[in-house]
Amino acid sequence: MFDGVLPWRNLIMLCAVCLMGPLAGCSSELDPTEPDDAYLIFREALFDKSAEQVWTRLDEDTRAYFEKSHGELEEMEQDIEKYLPQADHRLAKAQSGAILLRASKDGRSLFLNVMTLEGFEKDEAVELGSRVETLELTEDQATARITTRGGQVFYMTRGKDEQWYVMLYKSSEELKKSMAWLEVNKVALRQTIDDLIAEERARREVIIAELMKK
Repeated sequence: MFDGVLPWRNLIMLCAVCLMGPLAGCSSELDPTEPDDAYLIFREALFDKSAEQVWTRLDEDTRAYFEKSHGELEEMEQDIEKYLPQADHRLAKAQSGAILLRASKDGRSLFLNVMTLEGFEKDEAVELGSRVETLELTEDQATARITTRGGQVFYMTRGKDEQWYVMLYKSSEELKKSMAWLEVNKVALRQTIDDLIAEERARREVIIAELMKK
């Protein structure tokens, strides 16, 4: 169950090891219409601990994932309030993760709340591992694959504005693992609700059977 601390730090520390390093210039000198520069802007946002800027460099599918996740939390909160006893609401919201809705009104704010960018340390290994080793473009030049010297792969996609964005959901298994709690808790909550409904139905059937005997 959700305990109030997301395992998101695993993803971020992975990014720290493989992404951080010296830039080829400040972000104002980088061109987001070039895939490698867009990657460097994303990397600099991580280094600057700017979750807001990281969000602006994510592709539509990754953003949609967090919008969907926010919607699922809303559904869980509604189910808790509808089916669980009032006395259990606070604990159920804390354990399920629905408590995140207190500070999250949409997918973007959910991302900002679970994004942990503290603890970055810059060293020579990080600098070397973060550099672009290879850049491969698809034939239609709509997507790109960047491999760092550290061996991490990032997929990029060109947006309608001609800028390139990081396909973080596709690129990172760590992201999927760090958000896996949501599906687990959703299933667990649904089972709890189904059990409560079944208990209530059984209780009513007993009462009805007793009344029919009279």
